[in-house]
Amino acid sequence: MKQIRFFVMLLLLIAAQSAFSASWLECNGDSGKKLRWGGNSTSARINTTSFSGSALTAAQRGLSATNKNPSPFVINATTETGGVSRGNGQNEIYAKNISPPGVAQMNYHCYWFFGWHYGLDEVDIVLDSERNWTSSTAKSANFTYTGSARPIDSVITHEAGHLLGLMHVNWEYNVMGDSWRHHHANGTQADIYFGEDASHGSRVLYGSQNSAFNDVSVTHWRRTGADGEYSSHGRVRVRDNANTATLTGITINGEPGFRVTRGTLVRPEFTLENNGKSTKSDIGFGIYVSTNDFISTGDRRIAGGTFGSLSPDDVHTTTIPVFIPSDLTVGKDYWLGIIIDEDNAIGEVNESNNQAYIPIRIQ
Repeated sequence: MKQIRFFVMLLLLIAAQSAFSASWLECNGDSGKKLRWGGNSTSARINTTSFSGSALTAAQRGLSATNKNPSPFVINATTETGGVSRGNGQNEIYAKNISPPGVAQMNYHCYWFFGWHYGLDEVDIVLDSERNWTSSTAKSANFTYTGSARPIDSVITHEAGHLLGLMHVNWEYNVMGDSWRHHHANGTQADIYFGEDASHGSRVLYGSQNSAFNDVSVTHWRRTGADGEYSSHGRVRVRDNANTATLTGITINGEPGFRVTRGTLVRPEFTLENNGKSTKSDIGFGIYVSTNDFISTGDRRIAGGTFGSLSPDDVHTTTIPVFIPSDLTVGKDYWLGIIIDEDNAIGEVNESNNQAYIPIRIQ
């Protein structure tokens, strides 16, 4: 008797889902079937034909920024020489002539075959070889500050978010939106970082790591709208005391600033994030006036207080009432700054992201 074997494979819809802020793919729209790696690590092979010297360092720095999140998942960076290929079972990072500045080529599976099978198989990160790139973290090199080139580490961190399984977000300030304008800056440096939104998403996909992971931060960027799948970002503002209008803008040392009248109450705006695992309460902060763009406790403190609560599942852009001292010099440029966790009460994995500034000119 002839024996007939019958196989049925049903390919199903992949749907993007979100919770609170972050976004990821789900097999058949089922929250229990998130498309992720089967374990808590994978390797990414940086092609040294595309990235060498300082460019290789910048690509590695972008992956390191992604790894600085409260989940147990780790991307192990290695290098390779020779050819690259999509579908070869290896996560590769390389450059070639493409239309967008960068792309993550995601290969995954989602099907029913006598049980559900789903997950990530391979993610290649590709940068456009024809763009003007910089490997530097200096503001003077970064086109979103006073430079003219695109930072390599910014696009690597964004695309590495896809490597984890995260998708674009356009409703919140986050690295999976406008990663070009997603930095911590103090003084001459502008450093890319993974941020609250993506860190929250990494915990949804992979859970929380066992070790302590606390990190609160502040930045002078904010969400300004949506551009398709991506959030749009711009610099924070100085608002009037009623919080009904933005003060007059001005360019100071190549960066956006504001005209501020001494002896008045104003409301500088900053974006606060909790990149850790748990809500933090009663976080101390100080407001400072500096004669340069590096904010420290050595500057003049003009205000302070506490933030009652900062949760790790939402980005908090807020304004703070501040009295501008009457003895500041008219016509002179200053930098209005903030330091959060001012008294170092929180043991953080990163203590260098607690300052931010806004340039002002006194009138």
